[in-house]
Amino acid sequence: MVEMIVADNDETGSAEEVVRSTRLDKIDIHYLHHPIPGKSRALNAALAKASGTVLLFTDDDVEPAASWLERMAEPLLERRCAAVAGRIVLAPHLARSWFGVMHRTWLAEVLDPADGKIALVGASMAAHRCVFDLIGDFDEALGPGASGFGEETLLGMQMQEAGMLISPVVDTFVVHYPDPARLLRSDWLVAARRFGETSAYIMHHWEHALVVFPKIRAWMVGIKLRLRQWLMMSQGHNIEGCSEWEMSYRVQIARLRRIASESSLPRNYQYRSLRKNCFK
Repeated sequence: MVEMIVADNDETGSAEEVVRSTRLDKIDIHYLHHPIPGKSRALNAALAKASGTVLLFTDDDVEPAASWLERMAEPLLERRCAAVAGRIVLAPHLARSWFGVMHRTWLAEVLDPADGKIALVGASMAAHRCVFDLIGDFDEALGPGASGFGEETLLGMQMQEAGMLISPVVDTFVVHYPDPARLLRSDWLVAARRFGETSAYIMHHWEHALVVFPKIRAWMVGIKLRLRQWLMMSQGHNIEGCSEWEMSYRVQIARLRRIASESSLPRNYQYRSLRKNCFK
């Protein structure tokens, strides 16, 4: 029997009626309303409720292939690895000719999880219960509703630090249907800020990075950004889309600014620790 837990993080519990009225063959569905904002909080509440030893994770804006559950669970049931990273395909109608690698990555597309360094992405991943027994919960300072991204990124980094194997699964996929508003220029800029702030959190609290003069460096990157915008003014600013170079500059600025503000705060982890500090 497969147990499905739908963790509804909406304050109004908008998914309850749909979930409670749904019946799936050989799948026991549970509804969990966790109204406190934050995806990581909802995930942790679901982890506490789950009874299984193999835990699969996905999002509410994807459509899994028919083989997804079986293919993702198989390596974990056979104890071949501690976690798996799956393929994520962007819905074709959302693809744009101006997309670069960064655009597709920020929309969580993972066409080949075995290409390069394997990273966990929340829309299609799975882990054995022993991962959370060792590492603990998702960091609630990360993820949508908090920093915006990174709850699964830090988990994967902690797993690698512990020597746990993350394997790719390439013979199944989910199709991702993000809100089309995410293609607007304004949303790319918000995402850039959130990616930068998420990176800064991990750098300061987990990696214990030492960044010299972050405010000055942020100011210098800002100057370079404005200069390049001025030089390319003739291209204008489209309602939809944002250049990868601007996204990169804005990530750097947000990262450096957040590091400057975080640098005086006590670190939430010992250096590359597998668990968050239990003291403040």
